[in-house]
Amino acid sequence: MFTRNSTVSDTLKASMSSSTFASGSSNSSGNSKASVDFARFARETFEKTYGAPTYVAAEARRSQGQDKVISIEYTTSQRDFARDSKRKVAGHMVLGIDGDNATATVLAKGVPADAESVSMLQRSPVDSSVVAVLRTASKTERFVEIWHDGALAKSIDVSSVHGEFYGDSTFGKLAWSVNGESIVYAAEKPEYDKARPEPVTPDNSGEEIAGDITDDIIGGVAGIADPRRYEVESDWGETFNGKRPPALVVLDVSSGAARVLPPPDGVSPGQAQCLDDCIVFTGYKYAVRKHGIVYCQNRPTGIYTCDFDGGNVKCLHSGSVRSPRVTPSGKGLVFLSTTPGGPHASTSELIYYDLADGSASTLVPIIATPLKKRQTVGGTQLPAGFVGIYADQLPSEPWLRVGSDPAREVLVFSSIWRSTSVVLTLDLQQRELALQTAADGTVGSNVLGANGDIVIGKCSTPAQPEMLVVGEAVCKAGSVSIQWQSIGKPATGSAQWQVLRGEGQLESVFVYPPAPGHDTRFFWTDDSAAARPLAVVPHGGPHSTYTTEYNALAAGLVQLGFGVLLVNFTGSLGFGQDAVLAQIGKMDTLSIDEIQAAASDVHARGEGDRKRTVYVGGSYSGYTGALLAGVVPGFYRALALRNPVISIGENAAMSDIPDWNYAELGLEYAFDAPPELTPAAFTAMWRASPARLVDKVTDPLLLLVGANDRRVPPPQTLSYFARLKAAGAPAQCKVYPSVGHPLDSMEAERDSFVSIVRFFAAALKK
Repeated sequence: MFTRNSTVSDTLKASMSSSTFASGSSNSSGNSKASVDFARFARETFEKTYGAPTYVAAEARRSQGQDKVISIEYTTSQRDFARDSKRKVAGHMVLGIDGDNATATVLAKGVPADAESVSMLQRSPVDSSVVAVLRTASKTERFVEIWHDGALAKSIDVSSVHGEFYGDSTFGKLAWSVNGESIVYAAEKPEYDKARPEPVTPDNSGEEIAGDITDDIIGGVAGIADPRRYEVESDWGETFNGKRPPALVVLDVSSGAARVLPPPDGVSPGQAQCLDDCIVFTGYKYAVRKHGIVYCQNRPTGIYTCDFDGGNVKCLHSGSVRSPRVTPSGKGLVFLSTTPGGPHASTSELIYYDLADGSASTLVPIIATPLKKRQTVGGTQLPAGFVGIYADQLPSEPWLRVGSDPAREVLVFSSIWRSTSVVLTLDLQQRELALQTAADGTVGSNVLGANGDIVIGKCSTPAQPEMLVVGEAVCKAGSVSIQWQSIGKPATGSAQWQVLRGEGQLESVFVYPPAPGHDTRFFWTDDSAAARPLAVVPHGGPHSTYTTEYNALAAGLVQLGFGVLLVNFTGSLGFGQDAVLAQIGKMDTLSIDEIQAAASDVHARGEGDRKRTVYVGGSYSGYTGALLAGVVPGFYRALALRNPVISIGENAAMSDIPDWNYAELGLEYAFDAPPELTPAAFTAMWRASPARLVDKVTDPLLLLVGANDRRVPPPQTLSYFARLKAAGAPAQCKVYPSVGHPLDSMEAERDSFVSIVRFFAAALKK
């Protein structure tokens, strides 16, 4: 049995004595060989576990005249470690499918092609051989391309028409008109004219002056900029830094003429869809300011329509609504709706809007607690165990054709179900919601798109990075069923996992190495699971969820020998709306109690060393980590915190989502009339803030900060670090320039992972 110090310190000392001291105490740069070798090992572990591609889009189509042959086009995001960049790559394959087999046969696979310049693409509804592509050639050059049968038919320069394309899921969507004559997409509004030297003109001082000297000026004239150029027009916060607000653009494919539609007052449009005679879009509303939108489903929005020239704007439905999808019949819309205000993410209901009579009805309601049995609620049959819908957006192409009835409309989408990501179908005619993948924590599944009776999706596990799957929708006993086939062989690792349930809604995904080996030599060499170091890793939010999908950070720590506890405390998504609301007003107590209970449970099971337990958290879980450092000093040997909320009051004054700081404490906040940060409100925020516990911190802290973080601005963390140093606490801090809240640049990802590993090695050695 190893002692508390032996696993790390003895291994490092042995390495140093056999190599470093044999050749001198340092290399040419003054670094010990042991420390350099260990840093290299940590970096190589990062590249192994973060290097797998993720599938961001895919389309599957049956080959004409060959029902058992499917053509798939897909796009992946991959890290290129040589170029130190993330790349978007397009691929193509041809499959042979057989309903009796669990694995599809890859008949042919094309050569991957760089797709970094492609913002979005979409096939014509009239001719599937015609594809529209939004392409960014450079920072100042943008084109709309029309391809026909694989050949470029037309390239239209839209650089002077508008700014950057919006290719994100919040605003971005490329849609064809029903007749295939126009396309609609979202892009930055045009930039107002800057000042230019005025051309020499004759002296007109003797002419009569027309108009009034205080008349509005439009455009850059008289050698001055357009007066609107410098008016305050904020962006939409985190991930949209410095980006001008979106507008819809309509482009006539035949003439190449593009027109920017004027947005409705106080509304930013996005997610455009087309009906026969109008455009449908989500309108994100703002009154006195724009509130950060990414990861936030509770914003004031509406589902709107307008003519193709931008006129005749109508709001069909208001609330916190998003993701409109036109039904295949064109008779209605479906969209997601969340309770306005309060938690930034929660349970959604699915709404149907009848375009003929203008009525809205609920297809799938908000679920308060998981259903104990299969039952009909509001006219829709729901499966046993159903927890509600938890989806940021519906798939871009979500409709299935099942059976021979052309009027049957089936929606397919992904949702969170406790600690699992699942695929669901909703038969609009039968009013039946069905679970189409396992919800038992064995695998995480997501939909990428649908076409006819074919679904293309992806799945992964904590031990297996993402792989594509294809499904055929069939009708069995009157109900929709999807028969899945995997594509290729999974690249599985040795990690094992289990879902651990605690009291109430507490649930965790515990991922761990089954036995020590060469890669675990620095942290775990004893065969006993009780001697294995434990990394406690709650999620941020707090209204988010860890599922049994692949997690690169967890995979990296597991490969090094850690058991990793991914904690879903009460307030996590996927457990019913009551669980979400239970967190409100208890942000500084409920979650930290449950995090500690989850960690102690692993210790009691003999699955982790209570004396060698560390913590990793970010954003809200950075906040809970900072709280725990002050509340339970000595429990964790070290804590690594990424962009943690340290002072809620300071965050309320600086964050792109000030409402979060009020809502999680149970304080009132109005989007159209944001409250003053009163002394009483600040006092309540201070009482719940880790900043007040600086003098209680004794455990080593590593603070990792994105310099451009809009969600949790850096000043509060930097102030906290200074106060920790003044108090003599063992703290380190790193700041990554030009990086936002997720710390998702290649350099920030690599350095933060390696820094965390080296930080834990040093802390566990003592």
